Amino acid sequence: MLQEVETQAGLPIDTVAPGEPSTTSLESALVQLDERLGATARALAAAHKRLKQAVEASRQGNVRELPGALESLVESSATLAQTAVNAHGSWAFDSRGHLEAGDYVAELLAQAGTDGLAGAREVDGQLYSFPVIVKVDARDLSLMIGKKVHRHLRPSSVVGLLRRMRSQPARDNTRQLVTAFEKAYLAVTGGEDGVAVPLRRVYDLLVLRPGQGREYTELDFMLDVYKLDRGGQQLTPAGREMSLPASTGTKGGKGIRFVAETGEERLYSSIRFDSQVT
Repeated sequence: MLQEVETQAGLPIDTVAPGEPSTTSLESALVQLDERLGATARALAAAHKRLKQAVEASRQGNVRELPGALESLVESSATLAQTAVNAHGSWAFDSRGHLEAGDYVAELLAQAGTDGLAGAREVDGQLYSFPVIVKVDARDLSLMIGKKVHRHLRPSSVVGLLRRMRSQPARDNTRQLVTAFEKAYLAVTGGEDGVAVPLRRVYDLLVLRPGQGREYTELDFMLDVYKLDRGGQQLTPAGREMSLPASTGTKGGKGIRFVAETGEERLYSSIRFDSQVT
């Protein structure tokens, strides 16, 4: 009887055994779940229609139609319950394993390519997509996108957010960044300017506090360096100009490599501040 009702209502009979995963892609697993939830939504609409008919028959005292209306309500409610069970039983995706194994980042990269988000790169298990870095927290089943925690993991949704973030005007925090870099630089040089120092020495001072390196990774640091480099001339409130000597867009030499949103690889090695003559 139940299958007859489902077939008549145009609802699919779920043939996937509960607890049996049918895909290795989070996006496709969610698409399949969408289909089953869609069937549940249609069954809910049908049950609601039957309920209204039974309520109307009861209010009007239509005892001739009431038994049939109640029977239809029971059948449609059973269909609704079964489609909900099907949806629940079909969701067996190993989300944590998908994130821990690095498959999720690979899926994000594939989705970025499909959706036209150029310049996305994977670095040490994280996804860089200018102007933010996407960090995966497999234990918490969440993402850190920039400075915000996100629990919406659907790859197409995440890539859509990254596209919107790239198209929005960037928040101008270059003044704060260049001032922080200047302070660390002067600590390294003993207060002198005009001397090139390795970028890693500046980074080491910026993360001197215990645990700071986990919050502000080297990749975060290089993203800030690139923002300053990309923004053109940088002057501090004290009147010093920042430069990045020995940095290059080629693949040769030593330093810290960084991939721009265009896909170009840049190499950053040192930083210098020079007082401007007034």
